[in-house]
Amino acid sequence: MGTETLQIIYKYAVILIYSFFCTYWALPYVMAKLKKYGYMVKDYYKKGKEKIPVMGGITMLIGILISLSLSVILLDRLEMGDLFIFYFVIVVYGLYGILDDLFNFRTRYDKIIVTMILTLPIASLIPDTTIHLFDFSIGLGAAYSLLFVPIFIMFVANSINLHAGYNGLSTGLELILLITIAIRSYMVNGIESLLVFLPVLGAVLAFYPSTFYPARALPGNVGDFLVGSAIGALMVTQNMTWFGAFILIPHIINFLMDSYTILLRRIPDVKFGGVDKDNHIVAPPSMKFKSLKFLIVSWFKLTEKQATLWLYAFTAMFCVIGLLVF
Repeated sequence: MGTETLQIIYKYAVILIYSFFCTYWALPYVMAKLKKYGYMVKDYYKKGKEKIPVMGGITMLIGILISLSLSVILLDRLEMGDLFIFYFVIVVYGLYGILDDLFNFRTRYDKIIVTMILTLPIASLIPDTTIHLFDFSIGLGAAYSLLFVPIFIMFVANSINLHAGYNGLSTGLELILLITIAIRSYMVNGIESLLVFLPVLGAVLAFYPSTFYPARALPGNVGDFLVGSAIGALMVTQNMTWFGAFILIPHIINFLMDSYTILLRRIPDVKFGGVDKDNHIVAPPSMKFKSLKFLIVSWFKLTEKQATLWLYAFTAMFCVIGLLVF
């Protein structure tokens, strides 16, 4: 291993550590403020239904921002420019998530239009405007970066935000996807391609333990939109949209189930179920086919923790197959 490679590893490790510890240190302060000002929600799948802080994803936003600020010490101007353009979009999605948490936007079409517009700056980082699938390819030019890319990132962010509801579910799935994409990127593009992963990966690693069962905090829309947009943006900038679509199959299924139930069948939405005397989750009868999280507990008697782990395994299966096949 040469000196130049060691220097890259050192810089990247420091940026990852910046993000991890800034998020970790921000966590108790942010949680205390959220409790103080009443940004709390019921933990529905616990018998006591005690309230826990929501909008905990603000800690990841803080960790990413501080990591980016400190990275100027380590990176040259070209690296910083690309990194800051990429994270501009991610941070804006996070800010939109904060507004969504505060004002509880309900119109889905408004969310789609707003998040698509927020994605446009990422077009400057798209290296290839051709869609590739094995031996087939088609060049789309500006339509790819200005239309397909915003739609793709918007869809990924919203589908990840939708696949939530249990302690640690959305954040754990985000971590699985990020690690998988990082492995794929390293296999195809080498170590230098990992720079863009580090701020968001460090933040998610630090925040995830506080969300796992029994959760001390929930990411809220701010956390899921922040990390979801990062995952979508990583897929398009690393030229792995087909690979990304494959490992997102569980999220796509969940999105289609939700759209079919709420938009097509127009069944009134019920966001939460209950628990029986053995702490098994009881899904709302009308919502059995609304989401994977309700479908799995309708088929099997599962506690919240067990259901979360099964949903982890389902996504991890597609991630492993994706790494082997693509």
